[in-house]
Amino acid sequence: QMDQMRNELLQEKSARQDLECDKMSLERQNKDLRSRVTHLEGSQRTGQDSLVSKLNGRIQELEERLQEEERDNTNLQQANRKLERKVKELKMQADDEHVNLQSERDQLTQRLKTAKRQMDEAEEEIERLEHAKKKLQRDLDEQVEANEQLQSHLSSLRNEM
Repeated sequence: QMDQMRNELLQEKSARQDLECDKMSLERQNKDLRSRVTHLEGSQRTGQDSLVSKLNGRIQELEERLQEEERDNTNLQQANRKLERKVKELKMQADDEHVNLQSERDQLTQRLKTAKRQMDEAEEEIERLEHAKKKLQRDLDEQVEANEQLQSHLSSLRNEM
């Protein structure tokens, strides 16, 4: 969407430059025509009135066209400012989203580290408990064996009596 807005902004700027060039050209033509009218008014040529009238009509036409171009230029400038505001707003939104995503990423990274640490601690606890279980099993086996030996010894003592 930002690329589209940028393209529209560039098109608006290009159109505005074209209008400025047209305006300058029309102003030059207007100046030239006024100069010609002034020159013709000073001379006493025949048909001067019709030529002056024709040139005045052309001047009027060019002035109207110039006013229209100026209105178009003003409209383009307003549209350009509007697009620039929109681009700025979208950029601010994108920056905010980037900050939020970075924050979420940092939080998730921290949660992952915490979960890994807890998992490591749990694995260590399981290993410790398994080791303790094996030790207790060995102790139990030794006690059972010692008990059997004592039972056997007790039986033999009873038999001797």
